[in-house]
Amino acid sequence: MQFRVLLHLCLLLAFAGQAVAETATKGKPSPVDGVPVAVAEQDAAVPAVAQPKAANRGKQAVRDGKTSLEELQRRPVDIAADRLEQDEQAGWYRAEGNVRVTSGPVSLLSDRVRVNPETEDVLAEGHVVLEGPEGILRGDRLAMNLGTGLGRLDGGSVFLRENNFHIAGDLIEKIGEKTYTVRRGTFTSCDGIDPDWHFSARDLKVTVDGYARGRHAFFYLGGLPVLYTPYILFPVKRERETGLLMSSFGYSQRRGTQISVPFYWAIARNQDATFYLDWLSELGLGKGIEYRYIFGQENAGEARYYHVSGTGGAGDRYAVEWDHVGPLPGGWIFTSDSEYVSSRDYWQDFGEVAGEYNKDKVDSTLTLGKGWRRINLTGQLRYSKDLQGDNDQTLQRLPEVRLDVLRQRIGQTAYSWELESSATYFWRREGIKGERLLLRPALSADWSLWDVFEIQPTIGYTERLYWTSNDGPGYEEKGLFDFSTRVSTRISRVYQPVDMRVERLRHSIEPDIRYEFVPNRDQSQLPEFDVRDRIDARNRISYGLVNRFVGRWSGEDGSPVYHEFLYLRLSQEYDIRESRRSLLDPTDEKRPFSSLRTEMILRPNAGTLLDLDFRYDPDAGRQRFSTFNLLGRYRDGRGNGIKAEYRYARNQVEYVDATLEFDLFRPVYLDYRHRYDLRDDEELEKALDLEYRSQCWSLFLTLRDREGDRSFMVTFELAGLGRVGSIGGSLGGGN
Repeated sequence: MQFRVLLHLCLLLAFAGQAVAETATKGKPSPVDGVPVAVAEQDAAVPAVAQPKAANRGKQAVRDGKTSLEELQRRPVDIAADRLEQDEQAGWYRAEGNVRVTSGPVSLLSDRVRVNPETEDVLAEGHVVLEGPEGILRGDRLAMNLGTGLGRLDGGSVFLRENNFHIAGDLIEKIGEKTYTVRRGTFTSCDGIDPDWHFSARDLKVTVDGYARGRHAFFYLGGLPVLYTPYILFPVKRERETGLLMSSFGYSQRRGTQISVPFYWAIARNQDATFYLDWLSELGLGKGIEYRYIFGQENAGEARYYHVSGTGGAGDRYAVEWDHVGPLPGGWIFTSDSEYVSSRDYWQDFGEVAGEYNKDKVDSTLTLGKGWRRINLTGQLRYSKDLQGDNDQTLQRLPEVRLDVLRQRIGQTAYSWELESSATYFWRREGIKGERLLLRPALSADWSLWDVFEIQPTIGYTERLYWTSNDGPGYEEKGLFDFSTRVSTRISRVYQPVDMRVERLRHSIEPDIRYEFVPNRDQSQLPEFDVRDRIDARNRISYGLVNRFVGRWSGEDGSPVYHEFLYLRLSQEYDIRESRRSLLDPTDEKRPFSSLRTEMILRPNAGTLLDLDFRYDPDAGRQRFSTFNLLGRYRDGRGNGIKAEYRYARNQVEYVDATLEFDLFRPVYLDYRHRYDLRDDEELEKALDLEYRSQCWSLFLTLRDREGDRSFMVTFELAGLGRVGSIGGSLGGGN
């Protein structure tokens, strides 16, 4: 039989709160007033309950929301043991045999426990296990002062839950509020008796929410030592912390042998930066920085810079990027989507995927805008760089100012008006420069016929005025009317499927027809800066038919969930101008009908997609498809997926792009991408990403093969340190 004793001491909560993770138990204390009772050694058959005298302990204020020592003193503690006695002269309480001390969520197990309520000393011996919300402490012998929280643990280990950090050693001493010293110790963020990796050090000092520092350290993979360092510094925190990140190495035909050493700087809670130092044997020394920030609640952005100092005949090259969005005083919004590179060689060297290494231009855009209900004012600076040829003739918009009035209803009528306007200065080093003022007011209506058909006619007038650097007239102008009208309707029916998750299924049919007219006017006297300077004549009818299947069911919280299973649209155009031109010249082949376009998006479930878009021309002979694009994607929600894409444009491109993601071979995870040019019968790109994922470390291998370059990259990641494996940082794309 066990004896149970209620004590008015802060035995375990103060010990657990300071020795394990320095966070005292929260909540209101439960004060109990007791009368001291001396307890002599009892016979096991006669249970007794004692409430010993409370000690005169010092008081501590509540800091950072933690419970004070005075509150902890009033919290009841329950002790269960095979044997309990009191030494009145020495002031000790002794508990022996299967001792369990509990208070709230904290418990202590040991063979023997002694407590002195006057000095606040506690001594536990034999199979000591202390468990609380913050972690677990195990050892052979524990000696600690409850008032200071300082003490020592012989032959033991400490586990910190929040950081998933394990410490073990011959002797662990707590010398400060959050600091431990360990003699001949080890540490790791892996779980298990035999962790996947750990560091050992002769002398180790660990600060919770700080660092683990040690001398003469060895790094072990399993039980095999693979690295020695005279000094180790390892973060013991979940928050961002300044320090070196894991290095990576690899080889590329274009870059040569490559080694990257990144350094992370936690500047403040709202700012951080990553610095890169890369050695590229074929190119030189790469230096880069990524700076991230958040100011206030909405001003956020990221700036990136990378520079390579060329060696061995290779020239210098650099790249700059700045992405930003945020409000300014007065309701203005400023955004930046800027990118600049010294030459096309940069992306050929550092671009990792299609769309990067084959870029033909880069754009830098700064935008300042403000909105007033349905009025938007926007100013923009846009600079473009042609990476394929001479950039001196590339037009720049420096600046462009736009004022747009969205559709505004006129009183209570069915009529609305809108305005599109812009003023642009086109500049380039060589060639015609000039300014253009563009105005397009428009009047539209929304009519309903028999509450079935929606009719939306629109008439607009586009006015363009130019001032150029030519020797001709001071300015040029050209106005042009345009007219369009759209007639549409919707027919739908709701079904109640049987034995399906879907509660309602709506099928809708939406036919529409649109007429557009723009007169044929000579515009050759106008300068040609962009597509707005040559407005094509139009006199055509377009018509389409849309089918939709939309399901509805109740979510977990009872709110309705909608999902579009199928979208199918058939459309075609009839060119009236083309039909009339053919009548004037009977020898011309009459082709007023455009290709028949089919668009279909099929989503049987959240992880499956089939997207089809093609144009079929029945009069084109053997090549009746002018375009054919097909995208299929499937994900099972467990990390496995496949994506396949086919792109075809008659006499232009034809290629396939497939991506596979597998976690079927755990702990090996595989991603593979393959792009192939069917038109020229050649490989475009092959990329394989392999990850061997252990419980607390990962090894990454990336293989890439594209035209002009083959490369591989190896990156190692330890739990808690993160992974950076892209040469050139994010400016180099890739990982």
